[in-house]
Amino acid sequence: MTMPDAGAVSDSTLAEAARRVADNPDVRKALQSVVDLAIASCGCERASVTLVRADGLVETAASSDSLVEKADELQYQLSEGPCLRAAEQGGAYLIVDTATDPRWPRWGPAVAQLGLRSVLSLNLFTDRRVLGALNLYYPSRDDFAEDEVEIARVVAAHASVALARFRAEQDLWRAIDSRHLIGQAQGILMERFGLTPEKSFAVLRRYSQQHNIKLHDIASTLIRTGALPDADRAELTIDGEAVTSDGAAAPGRAIAGATTTAAAHGGGTDDGGASDEKPPVAAG
Repeated sequence: MTMPDAGAVSDSTLAEAARRVADNPDVRKALQSVVDLAIASCGCERASVTLVRADGLVETAASSDSLVEKADELQYQLSEGPCLRAAEQGGAYLIVDTATDPRWPRWGPAVAQLGLRSVLSLNLFTDRRVLGALNLYYPSRDDFAEDEVEIARVVAAHASVALARFRAEQDLWRAIDSRHLIGQAQGILMERFGLTPEKSFAVLRRYSQQHNIKLHDIASTLIRTGALPDADRAELTIDGEAVTSDGAAAPGRAIAGATTTAAAHGGGTDDGGASDEKPPVAAG
């Protein structure tokens, strides 16, 4: 198999691909351009990008065809294969013959029957997190040259950039959404009980800690139903009087203990706020 000239690929094709990845606002399309680049520059016939999601599950985010998706899916089902190893432990994993490689005794022979005999998988990562893996599939290879692996690493770096941007955008919008919901929930408590923004936030934080429910989930339930989660056992104390979480209390009455800071109650249970977090501005 003839490889493209490494210098030409590095100086022109990879540079152009980097611009396409950086300029593409759609991460799926950006990753698809990485797959196309891998096929054009690495000498493989098929390629895919595996994404490690925030919940730890993995999925194929971009691929050259359905055969590759099937090969990836076999790794996920069998919990073995170079893609998973690269994503979990880092590094590059070469398989000259999937039918005989002893490291993945179930996945290898199954993929060999699909006609995919050689594989190169490289991890995708940033300094802060593991992102996934770039998978290059070949019908058959005798060996992998060092410059081939280096070119594949450059392509993997572009994929890492695209995935890191995708993750950053997800995290940003998740944080914005969480703070917006909390602000709306504060507004409900402020109107219902005559609280200040600081006191309404303290109430939500304390309820989160006492009932081990994330602050985001409490706010979402309060907005959707008008009551706090687990309303049958939830109570707020207003001027020493127990009031159910449906808000059956006279307007303007202060909630006892609401001025207590979150720090005084220990660490928060919410994924969107540390003990020193300032309350968001309530949505009126």
